[in-house]
Amino acid sequence: MKLKANKIGSECFRLWKAAEAQVGDDFHINPEEIEAKYFGVLTKIFNVARFASQFPVAKQKPDSIMPEDQWILSEYDKLVSKTKVHWEQIDIYSATQGIKTFLTGIFSSHWMELAKSRMYDIDPSSLWTIHQILRGALKLFSPVCPLFCHHLSTTLYGESTMNADTYPVKLGYTIDNLTEVTQAIVSFNTDVWKSKKMLNLSLKSEISDVEIPPVLAEYEDGLTAMHNLL
Repeated sequence: MKLKANKIGSECFRLWKAAEAQVGDDFHINPEEIEAKYFGVLTKIFNVARFASQFPVAKQKPDSIMPEDQWILSEYDKLVSKTKVHWEQIDIYSATQGIKTFLTGIFSSHWMELAKSRMYDIDPSSLWTIHQILRGALKLFSPVCPLFCHHLSTTLYGESTMNADTYPVKLGYTIDNLTEVTQAIVSFNTDVWKSKKMLNLSLKSEISDVEIPPVLAEYEDGLTAMHNLL
């Protein structure tokens, strides 16, 4: 399945309005700034969907879910709970910020990089995880960017987010010390990327003398493969 970029147009404006200010705030419309700031956000989400489109959509949940997949599924369930409250309170700003931060942050920049090698190996756990989260996240994001989400969901899953009549349900995952684990993963990845940059190494290069913190011991295999640790 292939995704092809179309002109996003007014979706940038909708995202800017939802993410930039809360109800009652004063703000100035600057078309160039809107496109510069938010077209990139939509492009990143589009690229996530395009990457996912390479892989088959599992019809059944696999028997075993890997620890790093349980982590991001727990973060997704937390997002579902929080955004449900925000939408019920007509808090468009908080809902949009939460979804945007999740999709362009820990999901794409951290978990996808952590799981990428397994996805290329057609690992059932990682493939089920990416499609379950992306399918649900597009529904969460649909009130802000309906045309964008409709295009992605119909292309990938043969269903339109515009036709969703119930709020996405949680997938039933929670891990202990979720906040600590998430902060540790983000901090560790950032530090390794920074170290490689300082050494003029590519992100795919091997690197030695990197110690994985104890809180991330369960994710050691994935982090070692992700960063090519020696």
